[in-house]
Amino acid sequence: MISRPPPSRPSNPYERRSSRFAFGLLGYFVLTVVLFYLVWSYTPRLADRVGGIDNGWLQFGIYFVIYIGLIRGATVAGRRVAVRLRRETLLRLCFAAGATLSFVVAVYQARFGTGLSATYFTVGVLGTFAGVLLATRRYFGLIEINAPPSPEAVAEVLQAHQHVVLAEDTWDHLKRGVELLLSLALIILSLPISVLLAMVVWWQDPGPLLFAKIVVTRGGSSFRQFKLRSMIKDAEQATGAIPAALDDQRVTAFGQVLRRTHIDELPQMINIARGEMSLVGPRPERTIFVRRHLTSMPHYTLRHAVRPGLAGMAAIYGDYYSTPREKLRYDLLYIRRRSFGLDLRLFLNATLVGLIGRWPGMNRGRRLFTARRQEQRWREAYEALHGGPAPDTPQSEQRSGPVATPEEFHGKVAEVRD
Repeated sequence: MISRPPPSRPSNPYERRSSRFAFGLLGYFVLTVVLFYLVWSYTPRLADRVGGIDNGWLQFGIYFVIYIGLIRGATVAGRRVAVRLRRETLLRLCFAAGATLSFVVAVYQARFGTGLSATYFTVGVLGTFAGVLLATRRYFGLIEINAPPSPEAVAEVLQAHQHVVLAEDTWDHLKRGVELLLSLALIILSLPISVLLAMVVWWQDPGPLLFAKIVVTRGGSSFRQFKLRSMIKDAEQATGAIPAALDDQRVTAFGQVLRRTHIDELPQMINIARGEMSLVGPRPERTIFVRRHLTSMPHYTLRHAVRPGLAGMAAIYGDYYSTPREKLRYDLLYIRRRSFGLDLRLFLNATLVGLIGRWPGMNRGRRLFTARRQEQRWREAYEALHGGPAPDTPQSEQRSGPVATPEEFHGKVAEVRD
């Protein structure tokens, strides 16, 4: 009897993705048809009960709560069906269903209702997003803290700063008042774009919206520095706290855009409003790294005489892979010369770097030279932070091949963890 070889699977992972996408598109089409039928059948009954409410805020608030309830019910039901889905896939399906329902209701309102189709669609999408966030909070949490320091490390760093004289001149007090007003205003004004960014971050890899690093502030205290999550979940689960490499596979596609434009640092307005950070000052350093730096640089505590800043001199005139000793020189220089004029210039330069990638007077030759040496700069930063040699495999070899998707990377992390 001649044995037949088992059917071979397609070797290219992108072929499997394309077939899954085709089935997903077909399912989405069927879902849309079903939702159109349900809306056309049951929306008039709901409109008769809610439409009589004169208060528009109350009326749309009821619709918002209804969407939250529907999505929460869908996520609970999805976990109990016979077909087992990954949590990320289930959350995406629920969000797609809620967004489609919002679109159908908006079309119905434009044709037969009040005509506020855009408002109905916006309320529906926001309610859907709130519903999936409730499920996300239960499954993964909304704030991820990777490689947190031990309580002993936090206490040791705080104890090492007991002798530091905090900056308390007139400009420091005026600066705090101005930053409080600006940060609150920016939080309010940036709320719409923040919601859109959060949706994109969540959709690419359903999970925590914010990434928090435990860093050191003025006087040696530690706090959580917030950022929009630009990496996949559990990015440091297998590696611990390490500097991001060039074209790091842990960074998502949208995360690359966030990092390049520095929009991922928008949530740090919350840290500034709470008095943990400043608009301009030395860049915050993780507590676990500060503890290590203090063994070789006892005067490293002097940089914490002021609050850490969103824009720093080391970030403007140095580069991403500057060693801690190089950054410390810039930080101490800033502390000695800090003033309104210097803070304004650093903040404007940082804004220009985020928008166009350069600031007036930038030494282009030095930047090009640094770019050519980024592999070596990464190794120097790694060795300075970890006190040991960087991995032998060059980063370019580690990153060869197609960039891993969040699902593939989560699988690799699970293998290492097991």
